[in-house]
Amino acid sequence: MKASGTRILFALGASLTTGLLGILPGTVYAGSATAPPAIVAKAPICNPSNHPKIVKVTPDTVKPGDKVTIKGNHFGTKECFQNVSFGSSSTTFKYVNETTLEATVPSLKAGITPINVLTEGGSSQSVVLVNAK
Repeated sequence: MKASGTRILFALGASLTTGLLGILPGTVYAGSATAPPAIVAKAPICNPSNHPKIVKVTPDTVKPGDKVTIKGNHFGTKECFQNVSFGSSSTTFKYVNETTLEATVPSLKAGITPINVLTEGGSSQSVVLVNAK
């Protein structure tokens, strides 16, 4: 199927300009009838159908300031991974690869605390025992 174009008038910021709107099956690109803008072409491809699963958190007994390693499946790409949290507290984390994350335990009260990972495909939860610092 060959793309067809139509001249349209559209607003960019405070100015008006005309451009070629390319219509491709299922996709609309402003300014080109043959290819997406470079920023779209370089955008990460996130797969929302791959639901994350935490398999193991080590160590499973921690105190605030400790680092934990989170092993699992379907954490996605670095660009698509969203967050690690302990309960409702976000924390600093390092994305290692699609099966491994490293996170720092934030300041928390002692007790059993859920640890959550959030990706484009959803979230997964495990628990850790937090000891007083």
